[in-house]
Amino acid sequence: MSDGALSDLTIVELADMVAGPFCAKVMADLGAEVIKIERPHVGDLARQRGPFPHNEPHPDRSALFLYLNTNKRGVTLDSATQEGARLLRDLLKTADIFLEATPPGTLAEVGLGYKTLQELNPGLIQASISPFGQTGPYKDYKAYDLNAYHFGGVGYETPFNQVTDPATQPPLKAAGEQADFLTGWTTAAAIMSAVHWRHLTGKGQHIDMAEIEAVAHMIRANYPFYFTEPPDGPNRSRLSKRQEWGLPWVWPCRDGNVAILAITDKHWNSLKDLLDRPAWMDEELLSTPLGRFMHADVIKSLLEGWLLEHDRGEIYRRGQALHLPVFPVQNLTEVMATQHFHDRAFFQPHDIPGVGSVPLPGPPFKMSLTPWSLRRPAPRLGQHNAEVYGALGLSQQTLDNLQERGVI
Repeated sequence: MSDGALSDLTIVELADMVAGPFCAKVMADLGAEVIKIERPHVGDLARQRGPFPHNEPHPDRSALFLYLNTNKRGVTLDSATQEGARLLRDLLKTADIFLEATPPGTLAEVGLGYKTLQELNPGLIQASISPFGQTGPYKDYKAYDLNAYHFGGVGYETPFNQVTDPATQPPLKAAGEQADFLTGWTTAAAIMSAVHWRHLTGKGQHIDMAEIEAVAHMIRANYPFYFTEPPDGPNRSRLSKRQEWGLPWVWPCRDGNVAILAITDKHWNSLKDLLDRPAWMDEELLSTPLGRFMHADVIKSLLEGWLLEHDRGEIYRRGQALHLPVFPVQNLTEVMATQHFHDRAFFQPHDIPGVGSVPLPGPPFKMSLTPWSLRRPAPRLGQHNAEVYGALGLSQQTLDNLQERGVI
């Protein structure tokens, strides 16, 4: 047993790619025992995703897979076969959590529906992740991160506050698998709520996690906005159309871009000091937030000229000294080199085969008594078959037979 906050939990994971594996990784990094199930000979599809060290594809060296599956033990199993389904049931008899991302109805077809598993293990918490949920007219539709991001409404709002002409500037998708990662975190939070309920009642329950709802949840305040505004309000067209009030903006400067927020009078005064108090900033028409909102075009034309004559570092260091919320827009290389992240141990060294020790991101929080930790690397395909199935009482001869027939 680990020393982590979740060290009393055992999770069986049957999920590919990002959302499910990330959810299990979050809990594994906090001490949970996670048994990851992969299809024989194929494995998690993330094993086929690059980048790979030296651009040489290898199922055990995908950077995506290695990141998402630290601290897990891995077994192979074809749950679509009778013997595979029986083995999965055996694993779930003593598990606390079953995290799965199979298409709705798939497990029920092989006798592994939630009601059956509940009878087998009344305390079992099952979390089912799918693009559209277990019910509803879209439940069998196919979708991935890109689809969920836009179906859930976030893509329509992207890039927020940077669009000036919606007709020629279409919605964008943010970098990375953000819908998937968001779904993983949301599922982990739901699971922990269910774990608390089980502590109170002894009862497990089924969590139906729809990725589109995790995404739509992130703009939930926009829905009351929508119903509060008149028919021609901004939420009925495109919320992200550039609103030039208060200077919440990304601006070009001499060596890149800076993000500046000068919303309040205090911020405006700090911005004046940053620019050495030019006369135009003391004009009466810019003396109030409403005045600056009404004359944002004037501010823009005069501020841009000053910014283009100065570097990011100078702007943000002087601005922060004046209590102005201003920072350089950083690329990935700059983020990983930022001393603040390293001083807070956000990046942790981790050995990746073929690459060596690389810094991987840890959790976005710090726990004083039970910190997050990396205890073991991601498993090779089927690495822990003998260990995990041996604990169920299967002999090596039986395992060899199951492997020959493609069950494990």
